[in-house]
Amino acid sequence: MNDFFLATNRSIKINDIEVRQIQIKDFDTWAIHAEVLKNFIKDQNHSDEILTGLFKAHGVQVISTIACVTNLNQKAIFDLAVDEQTFKELLKAVLLINQAYFKYEKPKRGIKKKDDSTWFDSFQFLVSMGHQHSEIMEMTYGAFQGYVKAANKIYKQGIFNNAVAARVAQSDKKGFESFKKEMVSD
Repeated sequence: MNDFFLATNRSIKINDIEVRQIQIKDFDTWAIHAEVLKNFIKDQNHSDEILTGLFKAHGVQVISTIACVTNLNQKAIFDLAVDEQTFKELLKAVLLINQAYFKYEKPKRGIKKKDDSTWFDSFQFLVSMGHQHSEIMEMTYGAFQGYVKAANKIYKQGIFNNAVAARVAQSDKKGFESFKKEMVSD
């Protein structure tokens, strides 16, 4: 899914069933079930064989995950599972639309550090960048990730710019005064 699909909270229809993106406000309910799916399909494609194995191994979690992003209740989803091909199309759509969550990212190499960050840290970071709590909660998981990455990029660029300005100020006082005047003028 592209950035605009994620940012506008679009959905798709599979056989008259609307499949939505998970929103941050529902993430705790979703993650309980979806994490099992994510770990099962890690580094694998969404072939029919993989999805069949997933459903056999974790049927309850598959049905519960689908229920979180459709208007179907668990019984209706279970009834739909009788038609194996239609059910797999629905499951593929859930995985595709929510690929921002299901895409497994390998841990980055390098220095291992203790990460005691919480969701509140991410929320506060976005709030400090101009977002409001209410709009963050309405974001899809994919949009949330995109905004955090973009805000982090801007934040790091700001630190770099400050470092460059400090370096220029130390080495060229006249040049820095000219630079300051240029930055505050319209």
